[in-house]
Amino acid sequence: MVFTAPPNRWHFVGQGSGPPLLLLHGLGASGFSWRDNIGPLARRFRVLAPDLPAHGRSPAIPDGDYSLEGMVRGIVAFMDQQGIPRAAVAGNSLGGGLALMLARDYPERVSALVLLAPAAAMRRLPLIFYPLRLPGVGKLLASFFLGPWIIPFALRLIYHRRELITPWVAAGYANPFREPRRRLALAALCRRAQIPPRAEIEAMLAQLRQPITIIWGKEDRILPVKQAFWVKERLPQAEFHLLPSVGHAPQEEAPEAVNEIIIDFLTRSRNN
Repeated sequence: MVFTAPPNRWHFVGQGSGPPLLLLHGLGASGFSWRDNIGPLARRFRVLAPDLPAHGRSPAIPDGDYSLEGMVRGIVAFMDQQGIPRAAVAGNSLGGGLALMLARDYPERVSALVLLAPAAAMRRLPLIFYPLRLPGVGKLLASFFLGPWIIPFALRLIYHRRELITPWVAAGYANPFREPRRRLALAALCRRAQIPPRAEIEAMLAQLRQPITIIWGKEDRILPVKQAFWVKERLPQAEFHLLPSVGHAPQEEAPEAVNEIIIDFLTRSRNN
């Protein structure tokens, strides 16, 4: 079931019943990136896949609070609106980084973490977004650079299996970028999102006590696999799955394997 956001609330897809499972997408994506996961996971869980602010069909306000801390507060508010005191949280890329911050800052709200190539060891934004941070020209670049025409190029960076980049998939990603206000809001997010220093990230990882599983594509060009091992070394309690022939969005390139990993992991974590 798709829920359209009223003003100041997030658009999301919700399906299923049972223990709640929150799915958080990556930078420039939307709940569309979980299209092959929501149905299978909803057979076991109450699945909610929101569009983060400035993404998808959620509110896009150019002067909104797009700090990482602000988005984490938004996730908590979203959970409150949906009557969810505690949930398992799965996040890809930016969504994985937000999931980690949520688990650190609100540990009582997170029962388990599924991290799919989380943005936890990166030193800068991916190059495709970095020009939007340039002072004075970021807005101008957003007006032209972030149009739907950029999507095929971006997907070729994200996907390893390029045969999966069908016109339908490209259209699913491109639709939100047809609105100039959404391009400007995403540019504002890129300017305001500050990547924490490595020492701060290491301290955050050391604090986590929730059950954790990590899923990473061996052919990830956005967050190379060496970052996977950096994160794994600092989360010795975490399970680790390295998927061959998969890029930066494992849930899209290997949905059956990812769904199986998530269901098995969350079932065991609830039983322990």
